Amino acid sequence: MSEEKDKSGEEFEAARQLVEQTQLRLDRARKIADEARYRIQEELNALRQGIERGDEDYVDEVSETVEGLAEEHLAGVSVKPVWREYAETIGLAILCALVLRAFFFEAFKIPSGSMEPTLISGDHLFVNKLRYGVRIPFTTHFVARFADPAHGEVVVFRFPSDEARAYVNEQREQALASGEQRAECILSFDEKDFIKRIIGLPGDVVEGRGAEIYLNGEPLERTPIRRAPAPERTGQTAYYYTETIGDREYKVREDNPPGYDSDRDFGPITVADDHFFAVGDNRDNSADSRCWGQVPMEYIKGRAMVLWLSIEDGRTGEAGLRWERFGMRVE
Repeated sequence: MSEEKDKSGEEFEAARQLVEQTQLRLDRARKIADEARYRIQEELNALRQGIERGDEDYVDEVSETVEGLAEEHLAGVSVKPVWREYAETIGLAILCALVLRAFFFEAFKIPSGSMEPTLISGDHLFVNKLRYGVRIPFTTHFVARFADPAHGEVVVFRFPSDEARAYVNEQREQALASGEQRAECILSFDEKDFIKRIIGLPGDVVEGRGAEIYLNGEPLERTPIRRAPAPERTGQTAYYYTETIGDREYKVREDNPPGYDSDRDFGPITVADDHFFAVGDNRDNSADSRCWGQVPMEYIKGRAMVLWLSIEDGRTGEAGLRWERFGMRVE
């Protein structure tokens, strides 16, 4: 008698689970005819009543009917708890984001004015990490190389702190030995991301004469555009030019008038194999290859693509979104 009661109890418990799971699937089902929905709901209500009455034969009969209807109309509808579905969805989204970030695209925020006027502080952009090749995630090692940076491309790279420190120390020692007065390169050697424009490719000879940059013996072509108040320097003027390198044209900024005899001469420097010479478009306010040396190819993360957000950071007394910059391509 006891065994029969235990068996009966197991059957009723199985029927209760059937009701619970089928009701959950029915509530989540979206593409089901109203007639089928009403029929399943009626059978579930009837099964609940049979369980309450303790009518074993009736429960067995209606359970078979519910199972058949569920198999016919609710196939593929999940019975997982809602929290688990949300957790799996969020987990999948995070995984997809990590894969995209590791291999395809990465978001980058412009932290300073070193690339003005092309990019300004508060711009947020996407970097194409697949442009130059595929890397082992979270390393600098390429699995496959597709292309090298070209003249004039804007790239994001991890600051080569070890090479930069060695270069700066070497320049300092040479200046001391020759008694030459040279502008000191002062910057943090933390391993952070930089964004600059590629001026010199492997084998190129880059030289600075005053405010002009020479590439392989020829000055980069410049056309004055305008002069305007410097955004972050009250009472001072900035001078803007269109500069051309190869078939690429872009804008640069200087803080001194045309013809000014700058003391920022450098070079000539021959760009090493698998290295690149990178400078900021804000030529008087950029710590770049003129200061700390060349960028190894393995440190270059990708090419700057498009702005997806631009926020005024308050430097000019204003704050808010710069809607006109949304969607701008980085040239």
